[in-house]
This record gives sequence, structure tokens and C-alpha cells, in this order.
Amino acid sequence: KRENNSHIDCGSPREKKIPVLELEFKKAQRTKAEGQGSMQMGSIDYSETKKQIANAKKREQIREREQKKKMKSEEAIQREEELCQ
Repeated sequence: KRENNSHIDCGSPREKKIPVLELEFKKAQRTKAEGQGSMQMGSIDYSETKKQIANAKKREQIREREQKKKMKSEEAIQREEELCQ
């Protein structure tokens, strides 16, 4: 269970916030004793990497979809203006 609720009261824009997984790492680094932190470098976490790649692909697809919608609406407006002239 995650104990970190840092973003609940944070008023920063979403793109400026540190992801929760990184917050846990930062907290562990700040509170480590005698050079030993609870989060040490290890092997690749394949399941988390897979999730992050999938999320990045989804964000890119959404961005592309929004761009296409914007282009279509701009083209429609331009056609209407041409018809009115």
C-alpha cells in the first residue's frame, strides 16, 4: 500500500508533478540511513516498463486523434467560408 499522498493538496499543474513511483523513490533516498536506502537499483521491472510504454502509446494516440479532429474542423470551417464567398 502506498502511503504517499503528496499530490492530493498540490496545486501544481499535472505536467509539473512528479509521478507517484518517483516520489516513493525520492522519499527513500532522502530518508536512507548509513548509505543504504530501501530502494536500491536492481534488475528491470518488466511489468512496470510495459505499463509505462503502453501509457505513453495511448497518450500519443490521443494526441494524434485530437490533432486530426482539429485539422478536420479547420478544413470544414475553411470550406464553409469558401462557399459563403
